[in-house]
Amino acid sequence: MVAHTTHTSDDAEALQDGTDVPLSLQKQCVLDAAQRMRKGVLLYSAIWAVLMQADQYVARHPYFALLNGLALLVCAALRLAYNRGLKERLERNFRRTLLVFRAQSLAYNAYWGVLCGLVLVAPDAENLRWLILMSTVGITAGGTVIVAIDAILPLLYPICTLGPTVLAVLPQGGSVNLALAALIGVFFAYSLSISRLVGREYWARQRSQALLEQRASELEVLSRTDALTQIPNRLKFQESLHVAWRDARRRRESLAIAMVDLDYFKHINDNHGHPFGDVCLQAAAKGLSSVLRRPVDMVARFGGEEFVVLLPNTDEAGALLVAQAMLDKIKQTFISQDGHSVLLSCSIGVSAHMPGQEDLADDLVKQADAALYVAKQSGRGRVMPYRAPATEQPANQPPPDNAVLTAAA
Repeated sequence: MVAHTTHTSDDAEALQDGTDVPLSLQKQCVLDAAQRMRKGVLLYSAIWAVLMQADQYVARHPYFALLNGLALLVCAALRLAYNRGLKERLERNFRRTLLVFRAQSLAYNAYWGVLCGLVLVAPDAENLRWLILMSTVGITAGGTVIVAIDAILPLLYPICTLGPTVLAVLPQGGSVNLALAALIGVFFAYSLSISRLVGREYWARQRSQALLEQRASELEVLSRTDALTQIPNRLKFQESLHVAWRDARRRRESLAIAMVDLDYFKHINDNHGHPFGDVCLQAAAKGLSSVLRRPVDMVARFGGEEFVVLLPNTDEAGALLVAQAMLDKIKQTFISQDGHSVLLSCSIGVSAHMPGQEDLADDLVKQADAALYVAKQSGRGRVMPYRAPATEQPANQPPPDNAVLTAAA
């Protein structure tokens, strides 16, 4: 005997650092930033190789040029290797991965900034000095825009690349060095304002996309939810039925359907009014749903006062237990409102079958509906299993050894 099992999951999305940005968007931001930086990572090594040719600097300082060029390549390779598994790392530990990602980026750019500062104060690199300064300004301008989507990098990135230059030239004194330091300060302020603009545009687009996806998901749910009872509607049931049918056929399991019809509902509407009838439908939907214990089971409104119950991996015996529990639950439902009162009752038809290759899912629903008709004709307020007419080939039932049934509540 297989009893119902309940599975719960927390679908609430965590927020990081108290911001209003969902964690999923923060993870996507890191992935987007890594993708934007990917091609630029190797740019430093290429620029360094070209700059070292100026003033024949590589010939005069081969160890300095080659060792630092090799170091830039190694750092780039380490960053690219780390970013290859970035998505998995973010899922395992978002905070630590974000910290390492930012640290790698800033350390790499700080290293370049130090190289720029060393060349600027070198006594034998007059032409190279201005070339590396222009290169560093260009790297900073482009890089700041690239990392603008991050919350921290746009502020620290220019400091890492241009800060060592300022620290190198200021002690040298002179109007040119002072003007250079001032220009770097102006450029830093400008790049920061541009990065903030780019960052705001990125996050506005991300939030708009997330809002559109949320609205689409909500509309999807609404289109498959009965407005009155707030349980799945017939469309949702039909979709779930065909999925459950395929699964049952693949796993060679029995699938059960129960059709539920409220007794004398026309009498309730005629004597107490349709608003009171709506209250009865809502109470019935709540009562039927309360009996189910497995997430895979479903109660849906089939139409009017009729409900349908989907019970995967359930044979006829198990379905009859669930149906009887539902019948008892509805019989205990007393509705009283605005001077009107009624004790509900229902009739239930049950059909269970192990799907074969030639069988159709809709036939199972028709069989449950036929059993419901027999229950109504037999006096109402009862559960009836489907029994094939003498002229109809009996449906295949799962072997007794493999029988599964669903515990009621």
